[in-house]
Amino acid sequence: MKFEHIYVFCPNDYVSGGPDALHQIVYYLKHIGCAAEIVYFSQTRNKDYSIPKPYQKYISSFLKEDEVEDSQKNAVIITETFVGLAKRFKHSTVFIWWLGVNNNVLHANFFWKAFFFISLPLRIVKNFEYYRVHLLDAIQKTLKKTPYTFRKEQRNVKHICASFHAYDYVSKRTKNEVAIGIEPLSKFFLELYNENKNKIPLIERNDVVLYNPKRCGYFVRYLSKFLPEIKFEPLTGLTQDEIVSKYMTSKLYVDFGAFPGAERIPKEAVLYGCAVITGKRGASSFHGDVPIPDEYKFGKPNKQIHEIAEKIRFVLQNYEKVYSDFDEYRETILNLEENFKKSLGNIFLK
Repeated sequence: MKFEHIYVFCPNDYVSGGPDALHQIVYYLKHIGCAAEIVYFSQTRNKDYSIPKPYQKYISSFLKEDEVEDSQKNAVIITETFVGLAKRFKHSTVFIWWLGVNNNVLHANFFWKAFFFISLPLRIVKNFEYYRVHLLDAIQKTLKKTPYTFRKEQRNVKHICASFHAYDYVSKRTKNEVAIGIEPLSKFFLELYNENKNKIPLIERNDVVLYNPKRCGYFVRYLSKFLPEIKFEPLTGLTQDEIVSKYMTSKLYVDFGAFPGAERIPKEAVLYGCAVITGKRGASSFHGDVPIPDEYKFGKPNKQIHEIAEKIRFVLQNYEKVYSDFDEYRETILNLEENFKKSLGNIFLK
């Protein structure tokens, strides 16, 4: 075995896609025989160290920062969002797991931080309840974000990329080792899918277009003006069961967002039978990340509004015929779990 211990650093104060992936990698590392542990750390005033309920499927124990031994026998995994942690380790092998690219490239630079503070009054008005409690924490997190400098990277750093988009970005900039490690959908979601997969209807679906308002809400609202006869439904304010119900009864999911990584929601939607239309930004421009025919991807959405509208009409009118166009995407998603275990074995055991 390459390493005596593998420490996976995870923020202790929120539940989202990134922390879910970090708990997943611990679960699968243990599955292939590695001694891996989650290490909770705090970047805010929240010192509550406990395993959030959604992650109790993955782990039953955790460590704190002061329990980590910096040794050549050990490895440390951190995400691109918290690259500043790498400097703490002089002897361990440090793996930066690039779950996305934008969090480091865009959100850590001076201009993004300036934009955050300029727009802070509007943010507070729009989400007063959150900022009433977490204002200082949000400011602290923003100030602590650090862009990764490839020119000065440590020799003990290696890279794992959770998308072909990230692999393209990192491999062009580093002289250190780079590997692919794309995590599967969450264990909870896969269990839910396995319970429902024989009930997924391919007929009598609604002419509904689903979208994530956090990713492309403004553009979809503009697009909907060209399709007044079609219903667009945002995936927001819903439980997981309600979201799955939308997937199972709708024909199409659209996403013209930035795609900093391979993105979870389009994977979930297509697995439950939705057709998918995207832009060509970030990971959506890579066939390995979003393996759908190119006719369903639009490189200049703002200039192709009429073409997109026509493609949406075509998909809704011909849903049963175009369903097979997304077989490769579904097959790729269903193979992620096994491929992830193989990737981890190649990185941490050989």
